[in-house]
Amino acid sequence: MFRKQCISCRSEKLQEILNLGMHPMADTFIPANRLDEGDRVYPLICDLCESCGQIQLRTVTDPAERYSDVEYSYTSSNSKTAQTHWINYAADVAETVGLQSDDAVFEIGSNDGFLTEQFQKRGCKTLGIDPSPTMVKLASERGIKTIEGLFSIDCAVEVEKTLGKKPKLIAANNVFNHANEPFDFAQGIKSLLAPDGTFVFQVPYWLQLFIQQKVDQVYHEHVSHFTVRHAVHLFKSVGMTVNHVEENDYHGGSIRVFVGHKPMKLAVKPGGLSVEQLIEKENDLGLFHLDTYKKFREKIQASRNGFLQEIYRLKNEGKAIVCIGAAAKGNTFLNYYNLDASVIDYVTDSSPNKIGKYTPRTRIPIAGDDILRDYPSVHAIILSWNISAALQTILKKINPNIIFLNPYEP
Repeated sequence: MFRKQCISCRSEKLQEILNLGMHPMADTFIPANRLDEGDRVYPLICDLCESCGQIQLRTVTDPAERYSDVEYSYTSSNSKTAQTHWINYAADVAETVGLQSDDAVFEIGSNDGFLTEQFQKRGCKTLGIDPSPTMVKLASERGIKTIEGLFSIDCAVEVEKTLGKKPKLIAANNVFNHANEPFDFAQGIKSLLAPDGTFVFQVPYWLQLFIQQKVDQVYHEHVSHFTVRHAVHLFKSVGMTVNHVEENDYHGGSIRVFVGHKPMKLAVKPGGLSVEQLIEKENDLGLFHLDTYKKFREKIQASRNGFLQEIYRLKNEGKAIVCIGAAAKGNTFLNYYNLDASVIDYVTDSSPNKIGKYTPRTRIPIAGDDILRDYPSVHAIILSWNISAALQTILKKINPNIIFLNPYEP
């Protein structure tokens, strides 16, 4: 089913800006006992709402298919880089919002509970919610109380009852962009948040995706792609205020957005931009104009075509090619470039939740990084490009003869 209206403002002024073809769920890896089942694929198309600036997927998909039909594999503590990021996040956010040890914290899309645990260590009363049974189990093993389900305005009463008070902080990281109904999601935040509380959400930043021309951040789980202009418009429509926005390099470029019931002055960090300055930058880049995206699409297609020429030259010479990092964005890359098990030997990863499984649709086996020792020489495409430098250092110790390929070089 296709969306006919903007999921934020209900306008019907939707225009296509990007079409990546047919794709499966990107964050779903296939266990060996389900290899005889076909993958469900859907058109991966981004539309721009000309009324409010919302960028959204055209195809409606079922959250159950995205998170629970096949064991969900992504964990927020999957690397030292990720753990460091979330430990620093907890410290920075607690300081920014003035979080006290007796305050309540609620995390939406709490995954394996790693971030929630950081607030629990500060003495806060915590609660998480996540739709994946696998993640709820991992969080419970960590000692983090977690509700299995999707956040909505209907569950706000249960959350407040469980916490015993309205939360001073509600966090949602790489989650708000997954919501099929962001307006209802925002209304739920307004209903649940304490009067002096702050809602903090972090999502990949469309501006950075546009600048870097790395469309692998587009996949079915990412229903919305956020700009600051859109965030301001959305929360204004439910009577809340975006008070502060910070950029960071997580996932290759994200924004951390601070929202409250009323305006609150938060200091812009050195080198940062105010909310107004970020919106001005988005406008200057033409992010809300259709003409901008014609050239954008042409550059992406030219980059893909040039890289595939190099890949098939190497294959014709009998060279071995692997990919590094079984990431959701990697699956968008593999499917958009049409690189499957006939071209790629393995995707390597360090996560025990992914090793032994297969990539969706392309059906490439996922192995541990140690398999790279078996190659006298091998070419490698790093799919988790946001941590490329760290990965190259680790992998060169396993096999010094790895030759790295960069699909994003001009």
